[in-house]
Amino acid sequence: MSTTLDFTPINEFFDHIYVITLERATQRQTRINEILSGLNYDFFIGSDKKDFTIDGLVEQGIYDEAKAIELHRYNKPMNTGQIGCSWSHRRVYEDMLKHGYKKVLILEDDAVPQKEGMEQVGQMLSELPDDWDLLYFDYEKNFRRNLGTFFKLLVYHIKAFFGKLKWSHKTIDNLYTRKFSEHLRCAGFHDYTSAYAITDTTAKKLIELQTPLAFVADNLLAHACSNKLVRGFVGIPKVFVQASQSEDKKLRESFVESAV
Repeated sequence: MSTTLDFTPINEFFDHIYVITLERATQRQTRINEILSGLNYDFFIGSDKKDFTIDGLVEQGIYDEAKAIELHRYNKPMNTGQIGCSWSHRRVYEDMLKHGYKKVLILEDDAVPQKEGMEQVGQMLSELPDDWDLLYFDYEKNFRRNLGTFFKLLVYHIKAFFGKLKWSHKTIDNLYTRKFSEHLRCAGFHDYTSAYAITDTTAKKLIELQTPLAFVADNLLAHACSNKLVRGFVGIPKVFVQASQSEDKKLRESFVESAV
């Protein structure tokens, strides 16, 4: 697949491209080197859940378990895989600022480029407004509104009013995407951090929100977009998907945990 894809628009648009992986994920690194041949990226070694304990991170002030429970929709603390994922992404934001990059693409090591998306990514990037903050190249959930979602949102607003739902009314209003241009929709509340782009100003905001660690990585972006803390967009069609969406489930193991 990699021999038929033209990564030029992505290479030219971004100052830097990160692929988050783990030291021990050598098979994934070999595989992604093959499928991303032609893309100018560097591996970023993330935080491995095998290298820390939750108690240790709490003691060091890196992870705030009470805040994580408070922020989670179902009052759940983060597990080690989720913490490792969130920490890895925050470290990428910090590295971005350290090196003075203005706009970067962040991929996880199971991201797979899509032919249709790659063919249209140049036009997609040209449609971004000057004040864009975040762009999802892969995403899940809450794409289009319909009659059923109208009633769902009404129920959510009622629950939020009575303190039965942790989402803000602004989040609920912005749960779903809205039309922006031919290849872009305004982002709502979505899953996945497998492939997304941010600016340096966004990195600063995400670091502030994620210090200490308290958001599952997916939920951090979703919270920021749906509360209009950043101006986020969803690319159409998807430029990348997770390997687990289209391939053998044996490829799924990584430091990434879902945002349940």
